[in-house]
Amino acid sequence: AAQCSALRGGAAAGLVSSPAAQHAFRPAGRSAVRLQEWAARPAWESADMPTYDYRNQTFPVILAGMRRCREDRGAIPALLEQLVERDFFSYFPVNLITPCMYFPSGDAGCEMATCEIRAARERDIPPAVIARDREEYNFLIDGWVSKDMPSDFTEYFDLRESASRNTGYNGQRVWRFIHTNLCFQKRLQQEEMGWKRDFNRLVSGMHAVVDCEIIEDIGLSEEGRCEYRRRLRDEPGSILNLYYAYMLTLSAIREVSKGPSFESCAYLGDASIPPLMRALTSDDLLASDSVQSAAASLRAHASSPDFAVWKLRLRTRHLKLIMGCVECNVCKVHGTVLVIGLASTLQVLLGDDGSRDATQPAEERPDPLKLDRVSLGSLVATAAKLSRACATVERFREFDGEDLSQAYFGAPRPHADPS
Repeated sequence: AAQCSALRGGAAAGLVSSPAAQHAFRPAGRSAVRLQEWAARPAWESADMPTYDYRNQTFPVILAGMRRCREDRGAIPALLEQLVERDFFSYFPVNLITPCMYFPSGDAGCEMATCEIRAARERDIPPAVIARDREEYNFLIDGWVSKDMPSDFTEYFDLRESASRNTGYNGQRVWRFIHTNLCFQKRLQQEEMGWKRDFNRLVSGMHAVVDCEIIEDIGLSEEGRCEYRRRLRDEPGSILNLYYAYMLTLSAIREVSKGPSFESCAYLGDASIPPLMRALTSDDLLASDSVQSAAASLRAHASSPDFAVWKLRLRTRHLKLIMGCVECNVCKVHGTVLVIGLASTLQVLLGDDGSRDATQPAEERPDPLKLDRVSLGSLVATAAKLSRACATVERFREFDGEDLSQAYFGAPRPHADPS
């Protein structure tokens, strides 16, 4: 423990730290001087970080699905990796100069070379990618998310050439805002508020993905072991919520395959993609009851009379916008893809009205299964990120000589809140 504490103090901060381990943001330099002049700082800057270890009726459902995913990974990881090697699922337009609209940001951002990401050269971007993205610019004003449109300020990035990594960037303040402002805080113990807990779990799973990408880059070392314990093993609900997000994205991909545009999609003329997508969506793991139960639970919670889908859509849109506050460019690009992927997951599973029920004539109702290229590409890329993150957890779980996996894989801890 002492060795881990020493490493924790001397290691680079990485993109994030886990919610419970974060401290109040302490700006340096000129920003610190300015902030000291404020009469009072917002309460979220120093609020206790929430955790998302909900031991309610959904807990055994997620636990059963996680066990199935751990025991039978099947061909899914390999299929996802093959798909994200294709242009359709690797090029994404991102505007890196979007301003931060939630709190005063730093003067120069991340000055470390590790934070930089190289935009794709225009001559390397397939013309079909740009042409399709320029055609698919329509979106709902109050929809789940909006993408960065092709423009003079938007650049394309190839995720195959710019992998997410441990940049050393300290993104604590962004995560603190997300967890204390965008995640739900009120009435979480009430049974009918399951939809709020589901959203919080999804954000926790997103955070766990980033933590996994950091410790994967650190590697199987003593520093990696300490970071694994701090960020994941000892963070209540983190690993369970990672698998929860993974199961939801897999269910969404399977659901998309039922849509009218699935077979008709030409995938920019890449004939190798349809067979891979059919193999992915027909895999036994995606169809298993234990994995599909996570999506079924999400929909059941959405049927609550207290469910307000607009509050979910509002938060996913803000998740996308707060990427403007991330001052590490490689983190901003990968974070943008993650947010769009998770927002697309919710759109597919819940629909635009939150229920997928036919409350309007079909010809007047947007088809939630019809995703544009960026949304579908982000959904698959996010599933691949989650798959890698789950594999990272399993590697570090085996590497960890003091593994306490029973605490989060098994029976509820005595001090856990029953809600």
